[in-house]
Amino acid sequence: MAEVMQHIAVLADEIGPRPATSEAESRAASYLESVFSQSGLQPEVQEFEAPRTYGWAYILYNFLTILAAVGAGVPLLGGKLVWVAFILAAATAIIFRSDLNTRWGLTRLMPKGPSQNVIARHIPRARRGERLKKIVIVAHYDSARSSLAFSPGMARQFPATFALMKWATTLVPVLILALALPLPIPVKIHTYVWYATLVVAAYLIVPLLINLHRELAMPFVAGANDNASGVAAMLGVMSNFAEPQSGSSRFATVEFAPVRRTQAAAVEADVVPEGAVLSYTQSAEPPARERTLYEFETIQFEAVGEATSYEAEELPYSDYELLDSTPIAEAEPPRRRGLLGMLGRKKNGPGKDGPRGRSGDVKGWLGVDEGFNARKAGREIGSWDNFGSDEEDDSTDGFGWKGGQPGGDPLGDEEYAAHAAARIRRHVTERSDHDLTEKEVWFVATGAEEVGTCGMQAFLGQYGNELRDALIINLDNVGAGQLSWVTAEGMGRRYGANQRLVGLVKRVSREEQILVKPRVYKGLSTDASPALARGFKAMSIMAFDNAGLPLNWHWHTDTVDRVESEVVNRCVELVTAMIRKA
Repeated sequence: MAEVMQHIAVLADEIGPRPATSEAESRAASYLESVFSQSGLQPEVQEFEAPRTYGWAYILYNFLTILAAVGAGVPLLGGKLVWVAFILAAATAIIFRSDLNTRWGLTRLMPKGPSQNVIARHIPRARRGERLKKIVIVAHYDSARSSLAFSPGMARQFPATFALMKWATTLVPVLILALALPLPIPVKIHTYVWYATLVVAAYLIVPLLINLHRELAMPFVAGANDNASGVAAMLGVMSNFAEPQSGSSRFATVEFAPVRRTQAAAVEADVVPEGAVLSYTQSAEPPARERTLYEFETIQFEAVGEATSYEAEELPYSDYELLDSTPIAEAEPPRRRGLLGMLGRKKNGPGKDGPRGRSGDVKGWLGVDEGFNARKAGREIGSWDNFGSDEEDDSTDGFGWKGGQPGGDPLGDEEYAAHAAARIRRHVTERSDHDLTEKEVWFVATGAEEVGTCGMQAFLGQYGNELRDALIINLDNVGAGQLSWVTAEGMGRRYGANQRLVGLVKRVSREEQILVKPRVYKGLSTDASPALARGFKAMSIMAFDNAGLPLNWHWHTDTVDRVESEVVNRCVELVTAMIRKA
């Protein structure tokens, strides 16, 4: 997929570093908007305010904790200063943890600027009463500022050093509380407890100085792997849904309205197959509110391409019929049933009159021409597993029976039979991937992820109610290393990946023979973190080195020449297969 590497080159080379809320980030958003438009989708730009950096907030957390530790041992205010120090340290620790869990924190108080998400939706036409499965593909397009914490020598230790910072911030208020409580301990022990508090707090000087140096001296990175690769992979998946701008309107939200009984309305509703002719007959005053109902006996399927024994009973229906180019005779009268509806029936074989009076002409009844090859169509369909079910599967693995049930509400739609027949005919005769394209898929390029997943939080804030049952797949750092699915992630609390997505990626990996491994991600938050924290069905797909971290992570070496195209293309293949089997 040459286009995938071209997208990475445009974002990382032509546009270059894309800091949150910057002009470069805005140019990247405009580029993505144009890609969506040229692919036949109608993009939406969601604007929001985001902090320009998280660094100063972390500097403030470290400084306040150190200040509280020092003040706890100062004998001022008659010994009451220790309680002030405890309140300061405890409040800092609580807000810090909230910030890490993508909730409210000091990061939101930092100076802000404009950022934006670029959203495009593929929404196929749905039958009345049909519930489309929703899948959201997310990738952030902004890039980070570098830091000594991500230098090659220190990056491998990042999970340990970051964990020490979290626990030091949490332990300091606990030790101060021990100083504040009137416990019967000697003064000497009391002094040792204060020394221990200072030692714990002293570690926070290290991240404080690193972040200070980062904000004052370090540049922004090109972000080829993090995360132009994720955006390019998302666009690669999107290309499987794309049509030219002059194509059909299947990408717009469309619902079938009741079809008026005119030729123009039928053609406009797309229930008339290509080459078909509408034939209208006057109704012989059928009973009120009566329509075509079919009762089928069990059908025994012969070898593919041979005639099949069947029998159908048809009740009167005379509004209009869908015909192919071959005239169809009048339907024979309903047969009388034998005892208990089982005796006295005469089977129709290849030499007898079949449905609608056509002598064994199954192809004519299905509305396909003489050039239709049943064996070839059967091979393309593959198996019954490829006929999707309209019911949501809430099992652990996301699997389940996918029999050929047409779905919909036959009692509430007067044109149900015609709609179902046309839909089944398209499934058989068209050469499109229905398992892939007949799902509602959102493509979301988020901004301001590197300053606290702000874009994803804004997206969920606006569309969360609409996507409560959607499957959210986040693509981040998929340009080099071992492609993996993230079992758990989060900077504060560890959030486990949704088990339905876990089962789905396992199934795809096994059946499609795509090498992808499970991995706990102990780095910074991704766009899946706020979704998991808010109870959405989410999972990240990333690529890692042997230490379980992204390659060239937040360092000046994160350039296009370090991206492995085969890893990105494997990610596209994996996600496409996941959508198909969801």
